[in-house]
Amino acid sequence: MTIHQGSCELLAAIPKVLDGVAVEVLDAAGVSEQSFGHVGGDHDRVRAELPQGALLASVPKAVPGLQPLVAALLATVAERERLEADMESMNTSSLRLLEQVSMFGETLPRLSAGGDDAEIASLGVRACQRAASVQQVVYLAHHANKGMAEVVVHFAGESRGKAAAELEPLQPVEGFLADVLAVTEGVVLRSVAADRLGEPGSVEHLAERQVMGVPVTYGAGDKRVLLGVLVLVDKVAAYGGTDADVPLGNEEGQIAESFAAMLGAVLGARQTAAFGKELAMARTIQHQILPEKPAVLGGFDIAARYFACGAVGGDYYDYVPLADGRTMVVIADVSGHNLASGMIMVSARAMLRTLASVHDSPKPVFDDLAKRMFDDLTRTERFLTAAAVALRSGDGGVDYVCAGHNDMLVYRAANDRIESVASESTILGFLPSPEYGVRRVQLQPGDCLLLFTDGITEAIDDTGTMFGDDRLAAVFAQLAPNRSAQRIIDGVLAELETFRRGQVGSDDVTAVVIRYNGPAGTPGDRR
Repeated sequence: MTIHQGSCELLAAIPKVLDGVAVEVLDAAGVSEQSFGHVGGDHDRVRAELPQGALLASVPKAVPGLQPLVAALLATVAERERLEADMESMNTSSLRLLEQVSMFGETLPRLSAGGDDAEIASLGVRACQRAASVQQVVYLAHHANKGMAEVVVHFAGESRGKAAAELEPLQPVEGFLADVLAVTEGVVLRSVAADRLGEPGSVEHLAERQVMGVPVTYGAGDKRVLLGVLVLVDKVAAYGGTDADVPLGNEEGQIAESFAAMLGAVLGARQTAAFGKELAMARTIQHQILPEKPAVLGGFDIAARYFACGAVGGDYYDYVPLADGRTMVVIADVSGHNLASGMIMVSARAMLRTLASVHDSPKPVFDDLAKRMFDDLTRTERFLTAAAVALRSGDGGVDYVCAGHNDMLVYRAANDRIESVASESTILGFLPSPEYGVRRVQLQPGDCLLLFTDGITEAIDDTGTMFGDDRLAAVFAQLAPNRSAQRIIDGVLAELETFRRGQVGSDDVTAVVIRYNGPAGTPGDRR
C-alpha cells in the first residue's frame, strides 16, 4: 500500500464532504492504486507528491475556489505521509500534525453548514487558534471600496480574555494589513523588536512578540477576490510547555494558509451565491432530484408543487418505490433554507431511496433514516421533519408515518368534512434511535389527502397575520369536492398568493394532494 490507513480514511472523507471531488492514490510508477469518489463532468486536476507515489484529485470546474481548498487538503495528507515514512516513533511534532489534520476534517463540514458569515468565521477562527496554539486569532473582512478592514471575529485564549477591548472594529488597510493583502502566496510575519507594533487599537498592536497574517481569498488568477485577512498573534507553548518565547514558524504558517483556504472557499461561495451564481448550480441539482411528473397509480390522482423562497430550499417531496411494490409519497422539510439545508436534503433523499428499496413498510424506512442521519444533523445543527403515505394501486387502505411533520389533512367526501391526522412523533435529528408508528387510513372514493410544509401555514400577509392551519383546512374543504388533484393544489396556492398580498415568502412552500377515485380508477372531474 502506497499510503497508510489513517490517510486512506482522510482521503475517503473528501468526496463525502466536497460533492463532485474524486481522489486517486498513484504508486511510484503512476498507476492508480486506490480511488475515492467518482468523476463526472468538466474537472481540473490537483496533484500532491508522496514519498512513493502521488495523490491526484479531480475537482469540478463549475465550483470556483474549490481547487485551492482541495490542494491544501492533499498537501496536508502528503505531509502526514512524509512524516509517517520518516519517523519510527511518535513524537510531539507528529502528534501535533495528526491533531491538525483531524481538526481540518472536523472543521470543514461545520464551516459549510454555518448560518451566516460571522458564524462561519467564528468556527474557523476558534479551530485555527487551537490548531496553531496561539494566543489570539482575528478575522477581518476586507472592504476594498472603503480602504478598510472590519473585525468580524476576535478570539483570544483564556489568558488574554480582555484583549478584545484593545482592538478597533474598523482597521485602515495600511502597514501590516496592506502588506498581507498584497501577497499572493505565503504569509507575512512581523516580530516585535522593542516597542509594540502599529498604533494602539490596530491588529498588529495586539502582539507582544510576533504577528502573522495571511490573506483570505476566493477564486484564482484574474478572478481572485480578496475577502479578508486571518491574523495569528503570539505562539504559546504546546503540551504544557513553559517557554514564553516559542516563535511562530513554518508549521503555524501552513496552518494559517489551510484555514484561510477553507474560510475563503466557504465565504466566497456564499458571496457568489448571494449574486445568484454559485447557488444557481445547487438549485439546479435540487430541482433535478424532484420528480419530473406525478406517480401513476391505479385508483389515485396525485399532484405536487414546490417553491423555494431562495436560490436553494430545504423542502422536498418524492415518490419512492417500497420493496413490497407499494409507492411511498414523501414530503420533508429541513430547518433553514440555505445551501447547507439543500445539501442535507439531497443526502436525505438518496438515503431514503436506498432504505425504501430493502424495506416493505415506511416505518423501518423512517427508523433507519433517523439513525443514519442523526450524527450529520446534530453536527450541522439542523433537524428534519418528514411524512410519508404508502399507496398500493387500487387499494384505499394507506399507511401513514410521520416524523414531527405538519398534520396531514384528510377530506371525507361522504360527509364533506376535513379530518386532521396529528403528528405525535419525533423529528429526525432529535433522538439517535427513535421508533415511529404507522397509522392505517382507509380512503373511500372521492376522499383526498393533503401533505404540506409550514411555508404555507406560516405565511404572513402585509399585517403580519398568519395563513394558519384553520384557513388551509377551509380552503382544502372548498376545493376538494369533484376536482382533480392538480386543480386542488393550484387552488390552494392561488389562495395563498392572494392572502399574502404581495409579501415575499420567508420559507419554502411544498404541497402534495392525493385523491382516491376508487379501485376502478374513475377519474375525477377535471374542472
